[in-house]
Amino acid sequence: MIVKDIKALNQPCKWVGTVKEGEDIAVKLFQHIIISKNGIGLAANQLGIDKRVCVINVKEPLAFVNPRIIDKSDETFVSIESCLSFPNKQIKVKRYKWVVVECDNRESKLMFTAETDKDKDVLECACIQHEIDHINGYTMFDREFRIEPIVTKKSFGRNEKVEISNGSETKILKWKKAEKLVNKGVWQII
Repeated sequence: MIVKDIKALNQPCKWVGTVKEGEDIAVKLFQHIIISKNGIGLAANQLGIDKRVCVINVKEPLAFVNPRIIDKSDETFVSIESCLSFPNKQIKVKRYKWVVVECDNRESKLMFTAETDKDKDVLECACIQHEIDHINGYTMFDREFRIEPIVTKKSFGRNEKVEISNGSETKILKWKKAEKLVNKGVWQII
């Protein structure tokens, strides 16, 4: 059963004592992904297991025992993410364009990058960050991307047209409609 309690998911997981123990947990995680039929990643604490283990299955099945991000890009990208712990929720999340991951069950470090044109590379890069966040006690809601509203001294008339953007889309609306979107912090005046 997937853990949906955000307070439980906001607790960092304990380190795994042995690679064997971590790999046994990874098998359970992969089994759950297969059963769910729509997951591409899972962390141990999402199944109520307080250990630093996660798995992803985007380009190929990968298991991580005690993973840590040891290097990351300065640049970021925004991805639309969902989570097995929060069904039917999708939010925009800011992620690093590339990360280098080290873990106890692999001799070499792995690099995940969203700097290519390949959709699976971008998805895999976001997914590994999402799952490592889980074992560190963060959910996608902690990384939600919000455009900070621009504070402007100019006032607009109700029917005055303004141009607004959410980072990926631009609209021209009358101020009375645009004001609601701007005040939510998702859109900003440009």
